[in-house]
Amino acid sequence: MNRPLVVILAGGSGKLFSPFVINKTLVPFLGKPLLQHVIEAVEHSGFRDAIVVTNSENETWLSTYQPFNITIQTKIQDKPLGMADALMSIRQEINSRPILVMNAVDYIDPIFLKRIYQKTLSSEAFVTGMKVHHHVPAGYFELQNGRPKAIVEKPEKGREPSEYINLVLHYFSDTTEIMSTIASTSSLNDDHYEKALSKYLQTHTMDLLIYSSYWQKLKYTFNVLDMMELFLKNRLKKHHATTARISPQAVIEGDVYIDEYAHIDAYAVIKGPCYIGKSVKIGNHSLVRQSMIESDSVVGFGSEVARSYVGPRCELHHNFIGDSVLESDVNPSWGTTTANLRLDKKEVRLKLLNGEIIDTGKKKLGAIIAKGAFLGINCLIMPGVTIGKNLNIKPGTTILESITQE
Repeated sequence: MNRPLVVILAGGSGKLFSPFVINKTLVPFLGKPLLQHVIEAVEHSGFRDAIVVTNSENETWLSTYQPFNITIQTKIQDKPLGMADALMSIRQEINSRPILVMNAVDYIDPIFLKRIYQKTLSSEAFVTGMKVHHHVPAGYFELQNGRPKAIVEKPEKGREPSEYINLVLHYFSDTTEIMSTIASTSSLNDDHYEKALSKYLQTHTMDLLIYSSYWQKLKYTFNVLDMMELFLKNRLKKHHATTARISPQAVIEGDVYIDEYAHIDAYAVIKGPCYIGKSVKIGNHSLVRQSMIESDSVVGFGSEVARSYVGPRCELHHNFIGDSVLESDVNPSWGTTTANLRLDKKEVRLKLLNGEIIDTGKKKLGAIIAKGAFLGINCLIMPGVTIGKNLNIKPGTTILESITQE
């Protein structure tokens, strides 16, 4: 029996993740890129062969990554044309092997992947669904006698064909038919693979594997907060590195992971769950709660960081950063503050670069600040505002709307 090949799809363009510079699969959580978390989960579940369909940025990182018990191939997807194109680009590498298809921007409980591995030993084909109790902008399974018969992409609220959304964890022991179906199917939208799978389901039986634990997709920039919350709640373990310098006058409560060479000054307060990354400095009288501070960042004197993601090499100076995402190398100068709650208490909406306005589902959402932005002293940033990469904002500016270019 051929060993299954895990196909990890990581070659998307990330247009919805703009204006962030980093590829979303490389956003670090708990000090590791999301893609590394996904690969490690696959590795620990029992699979031994994987191929990552990727782009040049991810391939550069993959060339430096050394897994222990899994062989990884890489294939650059020439153009980000979706899942169907990604699979067709590795048709030769698949070569009739059983495959498990998964997304690099989805994160699930690694324990479930062990169940999936066991399922591949006895099943001909299966898809994975998760029961939801409210409308989710995702693909839904249409069921017949408990088995999937089609996928309905992003139905309107109230018109969902079932309670089960499609998670991209799809297994095919015989890949000949699904690859032929993909090749013979066309679509002008980004649902080529879903249309092909629906067509395949009309003539082939696939089991529906039910997933009921935690799951998060990294789609928009504000989803960094959702992914952060998932890792803090489910994957964080309390740990204080022996190389970290922690003042006896610092207060550390709850589950807090303090990584190598971090420095916690006197009278700093950290309330878990929190991750304090490598070589991070938390200054005197600062408060960090329910947040991630990634490597080499500084939370300076008197700052407060609440439920926020602070990426690598950011420098805070007596700021309030609430429910916000700072990509990397962001410098909010003294007194700069993020507002995170609308006066009317309504949900915060976010404007994308293409002009589309989306509902975030969040009543509290601060700023989304891209790499290299520098904000002068005493700037005020209103809820849901996005600030583009490398922008310089003059002191005392009240930022009411998103600024993505000078």
